[in-house]
Amino acid sequence: MRRAAPPELAYLIDDLFDRIVLFENRAMSATARKLDDKRYEVTLRVRAKKLRADDLGAETEVTLDDLIDIGVMSGDTTLYLAKHRLKAGDNELKLVVEGRPTRAGIDPLNKLIDRTPADNTTSVELD
Repeated sequence: MRRAAPPELAYLIDDLFDRIVLFENRAMSATARKLDDKRYEVTLRVRAKKLRADDLGAETEVTLDDLIDIGVMSGDTTLYLAKHRLKAGDNELKLVVEGRPTRAGIDPLNKLIDRTPADNTTSVELD
């Protein structure tokens, strides 16, 4: 018997267990500006798309209003990793991190089934 999920995550249970769901997530750009000694403001632009496939493999784009990981890294160190509610299409996020960021993106740990996971992160350009 399945345990009831919190209402804001009910869609996730259906997506993981009852449906075939694919994503087309992409980090479009990431820029950062230095704030003070160790902090940077990162502006990240991502594009997200959610598809559902039927039993025969026919895909249909569906509404995206999901919590998806957003991450900012400095080399092998994670400076920021948190879920953000994203809509389909282009999304812009502003994040403050401690440390100089080098990469940022959407679903950076590739938890979601994505056709092209290599484009989920991008290099951060410093202003």
